[in-house]
Amino acid sequence: MTFPKKTPLLILALTALLALASCSEQSTGFGAKLKIGDDAPKSANLTVEDQNNWYEVSTMDTKVPLYKWTIANLIEEGKPFMVVFGTPQHCTMCVDQIVRVAVMEEKYGDKFSFLHVDGYKDNNIWVEWGVKGEPWTYFVDATGKIASVFPGQTELGLLELEIEKLISSS
Repeated sequence: MTFPKKTPLLILALTALLALASCSEQSTGFGAKLKIGDDAPKSANLTVEDQNNWYEVSTMDTKVPLYKWTIANLIEEGKPFMVVFGTPQHCTMCVDQIVRVAVMEEKYGDKFSFLHVDGYKDNNIWVEWGVKGEPWTYFVDATGKIASVFPGQTELGLLELEIEKLISSS
């Protein structure tokens, strides 16, 4: 029995569609556990007082100032923030996303808070938030509710739009 030449392409396309379907929010795939409007967990993520010691809480090889606060402190203080979950030691997309977040922190750090939670250094927080796959970026409003969720890399313009929206509403 012989198959048409397009059969491998058709099988590949069907496999891709099935994979995408398994990641939808209605499945138990890689969709976000926390949804917009949910209370953000009051997590006690790792921090460092001296930002020169970032390597204690991150596998990123470049110093980024994303380890100043715990999620719990920011929620208790009523401050809006962004938290990115990623493990830069093995995830190139995570490095790109963390760099984008660091760019936003440099621009908005005096008005908005930014955090990174590394899967190798602080995995219990990933479990608490239900993070599967990476990177995931969450925006939390001043009331401690999830305001938006972005899987994968997020363009700077979209990050900036979300930050400005949360700054203006707090």
